Amino acid sequence: MLLKDELSAFADADAADEPVVNGQLPTRLRLLCVGPREPSWVGLTLQLDAEGGIEPQFRWVSSATEALTLLRDDSFDAVLIAAASADSRTNPFAEAASLVKAIRASGCEDPLVLLAPCISDADWLDLSREECELLQSSRLWDSPALASVLKRAIFRSEQTRQSRRLEIAQTKRMARERDEAEHLLNQQRRIIDDLDATNVTRQALLDCFGQVTPCRTALPPELNNYYQELLRTYVIMGSGNLGGEIAKLADLLAVAGCGPREALSLHLERVESLVGGLGNRSTRHILARADLLALELMIHLGESYRRRVSV
Repeated sequence: MLLKDELSAFADADAADEPVVNGQLPTRLRLLCVGPREPSWVGLTLQLDAEGGIEPQFRWVSSATEALTLLRDDSFDAVLIAAASADSRTNPFAEAASLVKAIRASGCEDPLVLLAPCISDADWLDLSREECELLQSSRLWDSPALASVLKRAIFRSEQTRQSRRLEIAQTKRMARERDEAEHLLNQQRRIIDDLDATNVTRQALLDCFGQVTPCRTALPPELNNYYQELLRTYVIMGSGNLGGEIAKLADLLAVAGCGPREALSLHLERVESLVGGLGNRSTRHILARADLLALELMIHLGESYRRRVSV
């Protein structure tokens, strides 16, 4: 179940914005149109109506300055930019492409569609970096493909927003799980520290197990490596057929004079090492399996000491 902070990641969009649902454009589509001359909207209105965009609202401006001013204070469902036919004095496509880059540089993420009568491969490559759809047609605003391209731009923008919200929620969930993992490991580490501080439990274990002297030296690296591999296998496969391996390890620890405190310390060191290398992957599954391994190891260790005392 998603928690409150995860749900908030999905509600950060403006409540007034109507999302794209069931492959249909939102009704009352708000479009900002930029071009040297205001076109007739009859053809585009009919196309949008066929796509579910009922009662579209058009806002036309003739200059890049007016467009940037509007976008600074308001948002639109999409922005349409038309490059006029080239003449000998200016490069209209370059001006339109510069406006696209300026819009993106301002932080505006509204869907963009650039209409141009022609475009070179180099210009299109440069424009594609700005997350902008291109409609190449000599008919510009009257192109019968305009509504389809606009729809694709809006859908892609909506998918990008949803993907970003999911990434934010996933990042928060992973961070929370890692915090929980660190908290649980710290709690288990405090259990060991309390045993060292009071020494009450240690003395009770020594009396129970026939005054066996616990090991106070570092365990051999081979044992650490063996337990690391055993832990990895247990996490991936579960207990499975590993009961014999766990019992063998418990016997080795008993022969070395290691009690539950030392076994748990070994376990925590290996778990911390494993969790530390997970990166952004989930730790909840790792800790659950690791706790089962620790429990099973303690049972086998107790049985091993019981057999040694009864002999």
